[in-house]
Amino acid sequence: MYLYLYHSHSGRHGIRMDDNLYSPTSASLLIAAVRRHGHRIALTTDGRDYAYAELDALSDRVAGYLRARGLARGARIALHLRNGAEYVISELAILKLAAIRVPLNELMGREELAWCLAHADTQALISHASLPQPLGGEDDRPAPLRISVPDHETCRPGEIPWVEVIGARGLDAVIEADPSDTAILAYTGGTTGHPKAVRHTYGRMASNLFAHIVSGDIRSDEVMLLTTPLPHSAGFHMAGCLLQGGKVILSTRFDPVEFLKACQDQGVTWTFAVPTMLYRLLDAMAEDGPAIPTVRTVVYGAAPMSRPRLEQALARLGPVFIQIYGQTECPNFITTLSKDDHLDPKLLTSCGRAVPFTRVRIARTDAVEGVGEVEVSAPYLLAEYFRNPEATAASLDGGWLRTGDLGYLADGYLFLVDRAKDMIITGGMNVYCSEVEAVLRRHEAVADVAVVGLPDADWGEIVTAVVVPGQATDPETLRLFARARLSGYKAPKRVVLAEALPLTPYGKIDKKRLRRDLEAPDDIDAGWPRP
Repeated sequence: MYLYLYHSHSGRHGIRMDDNLYSPTSASLLIAAVRRHGHRIALTTDGRDYAYAELDALSDRVAGYLRARGLARGARIALHLRNGAEYVISELAILKLAAIRVPLNELMGREELAWCLAHADTQALISHASLPQPLGGEDDRPAPLRISVPDHETCRPGEIPWVEVIGARGLDAVIEADPSDTAILAYTGGTTGHPKAVRHTYGRMASNLFAHIVSGDIRSDEVMLLTTPLPHSAGFHMAGCLLQGGKVILSTRFDPVEFLKACQDQGVTWTFAVPTMLYRLLDAMAEDGPAIPTVRTVVYGAAPMSRPRLEQALARLGPVFIQIYGQTECPNFITTLSKDDHLDPKLLTSCGRAVPFTRVRIARTDAVEGVGEVEVSAPYLLAEYFRNPEATAASLDGGWLRTGDLGYLADGYLFLVDRAKDMIITGGMNVYCSEVEAVLRRHEAVADVAVVGLPDADWGEIVTAVVVPGQATDPETLRLFARARLSGYKAPKRVVLAEALPLTPYGKIDKKRLRRDLEAPDDIDAGWPRP
């Protein structure tokens, strides 16, 4: 829809609209970028460089193969792949078909994988040969086309080898996506019941690309190192880098020594990390360890970062940090704590202000503490939860998303206190887990901690802390430390020491599993044993 300014004979001015205005999509933006940047290096992975032109040609072949097998606009194509060139090539091919990407985390179990494939009516599955295969379907749906990418195992028998796909004839012409077409079905990392499928459209994902570039400070000369899974947050950052013409370095896992070596050898300028990764990186650097002077942006999120460790990181690396707060439903950028904000000690417990693309408000505020549910409005909110109208109605209201997070606003800065479902009610009093966790993290022996509420006949729930010690300590010492700094009802009545905390496939602390295993101590999973 074009807009024209006109002047009438009456002297009145006005605007006439033309419905042919070009509306960009994430597909049109990224395909044009790949072709515009030509022979610049786009990707470094597994010891090899790929130019933009090579990614363009290879994705043309994958798209051509899929098109020849009947897949085009609206086809649901699942990617169950580790970080690597195959993921990037496949994603570009899906864009060229105006198809729907179904990104699946490599850590998914066979049962959950099968459920997601069936729920999405997936028509093709591209997966690494060594990753778990989905359990056999129990309905009459046709089996998806299966493409096997060799890794340390050869291609699975009966599946189409990747080499055949990338050797196919290229796509004759790109199929242009409409802004309202579905671009992504992203399955949430929820810890209750089946995951929900978040449906994003091509038009909304175009706005999200711009948000990543502007609010994530992604520049045209960027050298971006990504070590977290592309099906989750990292994939959105990668797309922003490709749009700008930068270079992406992909690794299948995070190793602090290898990370530092890559920074030094490749001149890394930008990276994304979750707090645990930054802790390990700081430990590897030490006070007299290797420096990474080329890094100018470190984006972190997914969980709160320990205040002492954040101060240590700022002292070691300087003002390079951007904290992000986002959700699968509003990818990565609801608020940011900017690099300059990190220089103000009073703001280090905040997740920042709304980015220029969003509005944030607190709903149903508690009159005493000023805490309520965080709601956000943005041009890149989910369109709906796919095939789940009840969840859609519960979460979306008049263009606002109910995030399920509890927090408060102070001078425009958002301070999160908990997930609504994780708040503990003990003796009729509300306890925010994050507050208790923040206090325990101040103890020098605490490397990591998670707080949950467990059923109790007298109190309803009791505050329980699971602590990963970084040095010798005991539960009573930690309990008394918290008791001296918190109201009596907030202090943990029980402290459990553990070697590690259980994580979801998306790298977040799995509090559902913590509660389950603490309630049935004889069945505690070996994934987080006690010392």
